[in-house]
Amino acid sequence: MANHLSRTESETDRRTGHRYRFWLSYPEELGPEQDYTTREIERQITKIVNDGGFKFRVFFVAASGFLASSYSLFAVDFLSIALFYVYPPNDRLGRDPSLVIDELTLVGTILGMLVMGHLADRSGRKKWYGAELAILIVATMGMVQSSEGLMAENGNGPDRSMSIYSWVSWWRFLLGFGIGAEYPLSSIITAEWASTQSRGIMLSAVFSMQSFGRLLSLGVSLGALRTTLRNWDPKDEAGHKLVADQVWRWTVGVALIPAAIAIVLRLTIPETPRFYAAIMKDSRKGVLTAMRLYPRNGTGQEAQELNAAPTQEQDGRDKPWHAWYSTAWEYLAGPKQGWRPLFIISLLWAIMDIPWYGLTMDLSSALATLYHRPGSQECAGIAFHTFGNFPESSLRGNGTCEKQKWNKDYWNLHNTIDGMIEQNALRSILTVSIASIFGSLGSILIIDFFRRKVILIVTFFVISILLAITGATLLTDKEGEGHIAAIICYAILQFVFNIGPNTLIFVLAAEIFPTTYRGTFNGIAAASGKMGAILIRGIISAWKSRERALGIRLLALIPLMLLSAWISWYIPDVQYLPKSQASTEEEVAERSPTNGQLPGSIRPVDRPLSDAASETSSSDASVTPRPIPAVGKPGLFSRLQNIPLENISPSPTQIDRRKRSTEGSTAR
Repeated sequence: MANHLSRTESETDRRTGHRYRFWLSYPEELGPEQDYTTREIERQITKIVNDGGFKFRVFFVAASGFLASSYSLFAVDFLSIALFYVYPPNDRLGRDPSLVIDELTLVGTILGMLVMGHLADRSGRKKWYGAELAILIVATMGMVQSSEGLMAENGNGPDRSMSIYSWVSWWRFLLGFGIGAEYPLSSIITAEWASTQSRGIMLSAVFSMQSFGRLLSLGVSLGALRTTLRNWDPKDEAGHKLVADQVWRWTVGVALIPAAIAIVLRLTIPETPRFYAAIMKDSRKGVLTAMRLYPRNGTGQEAQELNAAPTQEQDGRDKPWHAWYSTAWEYLAGPKQGWRPLFIISLLWAIMDIPWYGLTMDLSSALATLYHRPGSQECAGIAFHTFGNFPESSLRGNGTCEKQKWNKDYWNLHNTIDGMIEQNALRSILTVSIASIFGSLGSILIIDFFRRKVILIVTFFVISILLAITGATLLTDKEGEGHIAAIICYAILQFVFNIGPNTLIFVLAAEIFPTTYRGTFNGIAAASGKMGAILIRGIISAWKSRERALGIRLLALIPLMLLSAWISWYIPDVQYLPKSQASTEEEVAERSPTNGQLPGSIRPVDRPLSDAASETSSSDASVTPRPIPAVGKPGLFSRLQNIPLENISPSPTQIDRRKRSTEGSTAR
């Protein structure tokens, strides 16, 4: 009894200390004699979660937050149009103010991915799940209240007490941090709570909120504009500025609604049982957590019996906080070669985001170029000055018009701010949003019928063909007859990107890493993609989106897509074809790799690898994987079985315990 009380007090003291840390010290590894019990409980956790099927509660919690962050991310393109009209930048952020705002948003996104992804591994997923949305809410509220301060005529000094561009840049940076943090947190929590068979569908469904978030931001901007104009018909420049100012603030501020709903929902989601079992080594608490979210599963009684069974207590010793980094380095650089899947998925994400953001960042300018017919009336040779809601234009020496920054239709001198906002929203909805949504829905439908790498390879080749057609059309079309074909190809590009790489790379990054490092490695991979986005955004700014420039840019992206198709062949397999649809979780585990190596992480394979831990000898610490025999004849629409997360990439501590146990039995 005294020993029990002392253990309870020790555990209470340790929890109290953890409460005030940004990290949790991990208990010392369990001894080999405890491996069997721990492994059984970990398998029981997987079984409880698997029997839960598609968990709509987890999906809605993750999807609502991802919708809010995606909405805020894509609202920036509309923001720049209205902001530049109401508050002329006058070189306050350099030659291209939208470039500065976009790049700061991306830098904040990278930091959010890296910081929050790592904290999710160090102190738990639940602890930070909702904090990123709180940051998003604060940044959104700050941005919609940004202003120029007191404005006055002053010939000897500044004419305003503040700069709205400085405030917007800061709030966009902070908003980017919250958006970036959403990526690793939502993906790993969804992956760890999803059942094995529904994991791919649930992850792709959560990521589809990116497409719906874009559509929602465009719909809100269009609705806000038409509602404001219906209630208030402006007659002069000041009236148009008031309308545009109201519209962009309403559009940005609506992101608060899904973010607030998501925060409330996230209070109901407990810590993932896999975090307790693999990182904190508190398997019993992992079982209780799984039973809390899946209380009526058929395995509930079995789990309760396992939870009630006696287990050996841990000795309570904690590793120092910096021990995590040494074990992570050992995993990356050691015999397991964990750096390889991390490098492959990071490189693939970085390359993929170059064309993806090349097609979607500064979208209003790209769409204006696509919708422009080269044979139509140009602004060259026309010079005039009008009031208010029309742009000032002047004839330049090179025969082109110097337009104001908000007017993306560079050939249309008579464009109004109202017309520009409406045209941009309609073009984006018809050309990009609808195609993206159909692509995202298509990805949900096919993700379990084809291997991830096969979908990636095929879609990368299709994207290369579409880029060639679109780019060649823009370069060769002199009379404007081919611009419709270019628009159609651009829309198909959005569809193919979302049915393939844009969705699948997000899904794979949540599947192929061990639980111990899943958040950190996921954040690194996602941040690599945003590095590619930063690069292409600078290129877009330096090379404006006219027909020839846009066409050359699209053609230049083709080699990157072919390179991505080649890299995709080396992505680990996370699926296999079962004998029948009735394959059990135990069969999946037997056919899956549990030796610390990802299936096919460097070489292409036709099926996942088996557990080769039993082949390890004391003289050979490495594990030689052997291919499993064919278990089914593949068909075109044969549903594939997903491999459990624990078998795709086991926790390093599990691998070490198995190796020590094997070596000990061999020595005896």
